[in-house]
Formats: sequence, structure tokens, C-alpha cells
Amino acid sequence: MKKQLLLLSAFAIFSLSTSAQTILGVDVSSYQGTPNWTQVKADGITFAYAKATEGVTIKDADFVYNETNGKSAGLVMGAYHFAHPETNTATAEANYFLSVAKPYIKSCCLPPALDMEDPPSGPTLSSYFTPAQLTAWAETWMQIVYDSTGVKPVLYSDGSYAGSMYQSSITGYGGLWMADPDGNSSTPPATTGVWPTWIFKQWSFTATYTGISGQVDADVFNGSTTAFNTMTCSAVSVSFTSNLTAICPGTTVNFTDKSTSSGTITGWNWTFTGGTPSTSTSKNPSIKYSTSGVYNVKEVVTSTAGKDSVTYTAYIKVAPAGTLPVNEGFQEGFFPPTGWVLNFPVSTDSAWEHCTSLGNNSSECMYFPANCGSTSNITGERQQLYTPDYSFASAVKPKMWFDVAYEPSKVPTYSDTLVIYYSTDCGTTWTSLYSKGGMTLCTTGSTTGAGTDVNGNGCFVPPSSTAWRTDSVNISALAGKASVMFSFESRSGWGNIIYVDNINITGSITTSVQNLIDAKDVKVYPNPTKGSFNIELSSAQTEKAQVEIFDILGQQVYHALINSGVTSINLNAKPGMYLYRIMTETGDKLISQGKLIIQ
Repeated sequence: MKKQLLLLSAFAIFSLSTSAQTILGVDVSSYQGTPNWTQVKADGITFAYAKATEGVTIKDADFVYNETNGKSAGLVMGAYHFAHPETNTATAEANYFLSVAKPYIKSCCLPPALDMEDPPSGPTLSSYFTPAQLTAWAETWMQIVYDSTGVKPVLYSDGSYAGSMYQSSITGYGGLWMADPDGNSSTPPATTGVWPTWIFKQWSFTATYTGISGQVDADVFNGSTTAFNTMTCSAVSVSFTSNLTAICPGTTVNFTDKSTSSGTITGWNWTFTGGTPSTSTSKNPSIKYSTSGVYNVKEVVTSTAGKDSVTYTAYIKVAPAGTLPVNEGFQEGFFPPTGWVLNFPVSTDSAWEHCTSLGNNSSECMYFPANCGSTSNITGERQQLYTPDYSFASAVKPKMWFDVAYEPSKVPTYSDTLVIYYSTDCGTTWTSLYSKGGMTLCTTGSTTGAGTDVNGNGCFVPPSSTAWRTDSVNISALAGKASVMFSFESRSGWGNIIYVDNINITGSITTSVQNLIDAKDVKVYPNPTKGSFNIELSSAQTEKAQVEIFDILGQQVYHALINSGVTSINLNAKPGMYLYRIMTETGDKLISQGKLIIQ
């Protein structure tokens, strides 16, 4: 760590003696190379923090070496994260840190730590954030790490920021690692800011110890050997896993206790919000979730050495049951749409995002970024968007179609791919339905160049509706399936942006209205609307069509006959969701159906 300091997370609040300290430590990164930890231990060092990660892309090259060899030499080791809150969200950085450091956060280790210093170049954090904003960022990071590990982190800060840039609520998320390089390991910090006391003090930036090349940061623990051992080797360390976390209604989840204790574990008490049963005293219970929602899980473990608990927030995600037909144009103003879920195979990879500046005959869609014009290579990154679970049990000739816009990079090897899957077992296994990439996915007939189809960074931007294409997907084999989810997966080749809009899925059709015909040639826009909207029928529809609109109670609120081309409709209705149905004039064929949102 450097002289411009900021936050770290917290483990516990200690009210200990400020007399001479004897438990000494260091904090290292790849800057110190590969220390001889046996020699470091022999020189009087008891503990060490090793840098694990920085931001959302950097893993310290010597982290695993330091953790492994430091522990083997008899030191108590811990992992810290160097944050960039000016660039990334707390959630993204916490998840990245956990992806690297979590295997090393266990019993008889130092609590995880968050190092949030002023950026090495550019404005200070105090110029980016208010105290409330910076506090919220730190608290989010610490809570995520605590929820995942069951160990409260420590927060690393200097005296200036500890007193001026944090609010007192942060003390509930963990204790303080104070940077106060006064050259004296025996004196307490000059200030502890909003914290009532401190856990660690960094008393030097320029210490030297046998086994470490050059200068190193030196630290001291605030307390006795007994207090140190109690902090690092807690009597009970509670943790658990499960075979599933994202499920459909009616799924049973199997939980496995992973807790450890210095004594003999004698009991388990679980609380399962939304589950059946809602409590259990079994070591490894099985719980059924029947209602969609996001639920916490709490485990309390008792042993002959003590008692502790952990709560994993938002741990179980039960997908809502969707209803057909689907007409998703991403117009709700938020993303992902209600009931749709972003899946992150790798938490730090790029993700589907909400585009609020363009769509096909609308102003919104979803897109997968390409980092075109950026030096950050995201080749190979994949990310999925899952739909809700739909029933096709009574479906007649189900169909799917959607709009896509894509123009490959002018570099042939930078080819991106769009893949659509379906699952009939709530996402446990997936079967491919659609896969197009490169020029096969291309909707413009060319690669990117210096034209109106790219922005200043060379990123593809559809210039008009002619740059979009409607693709159909054959899902007829899904008729009769009681549970079906779909996954829209992007596979990056570091090429260009993929845009997707107007996802339509049809299923159940009443027996009096059969044979859905060319529904992809029907456009209803804008949707959402304030009441005035257009229905555009393809010229291939030679006869008149019936338009019916129903409220959510099934009451018809509109009916009219329309011709091919564009028909403008002004619906005098209250805000809410409505269903539209477009049929041939005789009513024997269904042309299109979907949702209409009145704002």
C-alpha cells in the first residue's frame, strides 16, 4: 500500500490496551517480489497481509506464493484488495476479490481487507465522492465479502479520511486498520476517526526485515496474543454451500454445512425464508421453494467452543413463472426486465446491458458491448440472459422471433456470436436452438468502416431500421413441455456490438383461432405508449385484420378492423398492462398477439 490511503473492511471492534504492542506484521504485494517467509518469521513477524486483487482485472502475481509460503512458514496470513471506486461498482470489485481470495479466507487467517486509496494518478477520492457515497461504497463491499465468507473485513484508512470521509454507520461493518506511519510500533494512532478504536496500525512505509528485498510496510496488532488468536482462530467459523442457488418454483435445494470449530460441533439451526420447511436442525437439510422471489438463508452453529452464525443475503433466487405470449421490447425503463435474470459464468466478464438510445422502431433494446476502440481484450467472454419459466403444455405450434443488429469488425478474426438455448429442467441443462456469428449474424452485409454505422470508437451503431433483421427460431418441438426457459448468450470475439430487440414468443392459442401467420411482419410501436400507437401490417396481409385489446381482467377495451400498412390508434385507457390480439377478418387465423403498456 502507498501513502495515499483509504478504505479497508472490518472484522470486529476491539477495545484493547494502548500499551506497548508486541504482535508485529507486514503487508506485501508483487512489489516485494517473493519473500523468504521463513526468514521473515525468524525476524519477529507474526502476521502478513498479501495483496490479492486490484479493481476488477488485476490479480497480484505473487498472491498465491505469499499465501502458501507464508502460512507454511508459520505466519498468520490475510488477503487485501486495492480498490478503484472511481471506476467500478463495489459489487463488481467484491465479487472479483472473492473469485481470487475466497479459498484463503478461512479459520486461523486474518480477516479480509479493503485498501481504497486515492488513485495513483488523477483526482482524489474526496473529489469523486461525498462522505455518504464513499461510506456506502465501502459498506457494500464489506457486506458482500462478509455474506460470502462469514468473516467481517477490516477497513484500511489514514487519519484524514477516517475522520472526514466516512460516516459512523461504517463501524458496524467492521474495524479499522489505520495508516499512521509515525515510525513507532508502540504508540496508538493519533486518531481513529469515526471508529472508537483500532485493530491494526500501519506504523511504517519503509521498514526492513530479513527475507524481504527492499523496504516494506510494517504493521502492529492492537492487543494481546490471546486477543489475536481469538480474532484469527474463532471458536466457530460458519459457512455452507448448496447444489443450486437459481431455481424454478417447486425445486428442492440441498444444503451442505461447511462449518469448522476448534471444539466439537453439537448443533445446527437453519432459517430458510421462503422455504419449506422454513427452519431445520439437520446438518445438511433439503428445502423446497415453491414461490418466486429472492431469499436469505441463515445458519447458526453451536460447538463446545462457542456459537456463531452467518446469513447469506439474496442467496436463493426462485425464478417467476412467465406467461405467454412474450413481447419483450425492453421499454420498461429498467434492465433486466422483470423475471429475467443475468447469469455471470465469470463475475468480472462483460454483460448484456440496456441501451436507452436506440432500438428497432423504438428507443430501447439490449446490447452486448464489444470494447471496440478499447485496449481491454474481452475475447472469449460469455454472458447469458435467462427468461422466466414458461409453460408450453397447451401450446399449438409455438414460435419465436426477434430483431437483431450486428456488423462484424473489419478485423476478420474478431468475430462475435449470438446463441439461444432452451432448458426444460430449470437451467440445469441447456440445448442450443440458434447460433450465428460473424458474417452469418451480420445484418448490414458489410464489416465496420469509417461510415455512418460506427461511432468515434469504431463501434457499430445501427443507422436505421434497415440495419436490423428479424430472425425466427424453430421451437415447435417445445409444444407440450410444461417448463421451458430460454437463454440468450453472447460470445465475444472482441469484435463489435450485438443488439437484440423485440423478442416474441407465442404459445397457447385457443382452439377457435389457429395457424399463427407471419406474426413477425406485424409491428406495434411505440410500446410502452401514453395511449397513441401504431400497428404496422405487412403488405403481404391482403385482407383486413381485426384488432382486439383487453385489460388484465379480460375485458375488451378496443375493437376495430384495419388494413395493411400503418394504422394509428388512440386508446383512451388507464395506465397499465393490456393484451392485444390481431386476427384475420374472419377470425380463423391469428396474426399476432402480445403486451401493450400504457404509461
